[in-house]
Amino acid sequence: MTALAWSLLAGLVRVAWLRAVPPAVAWDGIIYERTAQRIAQGMGFVDTYNNLPPYLPTAFYPVGYPALLGLAHAALGPDLWVAGALNVAAAALTTAAVFALARRAYGAPAAHLAAGLYALSPGAVLYTSTLMTETVSAALLVGAIALAERYARDRRAPVALAAGLLFGLGGLVRPQSLLLAPIVALLASPSPHWAARARTLALVGVACAAVVLPWTIRNCRALDGCALVSVNGGSNLFIGADPDAGGTYRPLRRGEGCGPVLTEVAKDRCYGRLALRRISAHPMRWVGLMPAKLQALLDYETAPAAYLAEAGALSPAAAARAGRWLTAWHRLVCALALVALVARRDPLPRAAALSLGAVAGSLAVHAVFFGGDRYHMVFLPLLAVLGGAVVFPTTLRQPPGSTR
Repeated sequence: MTALAWSLLAGLVRVAWLRAVPPAVAWDGIIYERTAQRIAQGMGFVDTYNNLPPYLPTAFYPVGYPALLGLAHAALGPDLWVAGALNVAAAALTTAAVFALARRAYGAPAAHLAAGLYALSPGAVLYTSTLMTETVSAALLVGAIALAERYARDRRAPVALAAGLLFGLGGLVRPQSLLLAPIVALLASPSPHWAARARTLALVGVACAAVVLPWTIRNCRALDGCALVSVNGGSNLFIGADPDAGGTYRPLRRGEGCGPVLTEVAKDRCYGRLALRRISAHPMRWVGLMPAKLQALLDYETAPAAYLAEAGALSPAAAARAGRWLTAWHRLVCALALVALVARRDPLPRAAALSLGAVAGSLAVHAVFFGGDRYHMVFLPLLAVLGGAVVFPTTLRQPPGSTR
């Protein structure tokens, strides 16, 4: 099988799943779909959290996914199948990129295993029926890393710019992607000299800025203050600093802390200040929460099934059974990646180093804020790339220092 064959298989499996369980709305997907419909109607990115007029400009959620879904609705119609088709296309592209990265790093056998681990992942398949950001975000992230790996080989500026554009688009869907861009850019630099690294950073950074800054300017003009992409970072940091949250998400309570503050930017900055005060007052307690955050991020995978149960597409009993299978597959992928990394004695190939750097950066972000099993869906394809190395044949091993 080739990358195209694996992509087709990934798409067919997901289409078959969608025939059994069509897309359904729950959780944040309710807001994303409602906002996407407003965008498709030409209203722009307006506040539909309470679904009451007047609909004012908002940036509480990142704009990227609702905008992409809204454009798809405008072109294809208002039905929910549009969101499912978007997820199928994103998963197919992701599978191709996983295959390409693993083949560059470890050869064809590893590429087939890595592509299979993602294409046939039960959690990733079930997630096709959701209206959540993770599938699209994963496609943009792994696509940017595939371009960064290509830039490391050919040193062509347009390739680095293309990677930066994907990181910028990924940042509009999920702002954490902007934090991963400099990590990947530094790892992709084909020369150890700082001048070459600075050039790579500049190319990726300029392209990122070209995508994100127009939205930032819109926020500065339309809201009560400036926001790079969205305005929930302060509240997320506040939740992540709360011992009662147990390292994962909890809803903000009515009247809590910044309840009297009504405007979006001011409220987010208020929660950010409260979070920093809480962290500075008990820094070791905040550090002590990090293992629980990472455990919530990596230890299990039940979110796809729980979402569908919340939406009424699965019964609670079926969701519980599915959650056990999803968790088993996720742990298998993590175990393969860990075994492959621990068993290595020679330097990581460039494609694997880029994948590992993005995974490590993602773990750091969630250690600061909070964890949740649906968030690992974003870097699941990169774990699959790393896991494919368990079938890395010794005949392909490169001399020390090789970056292939």
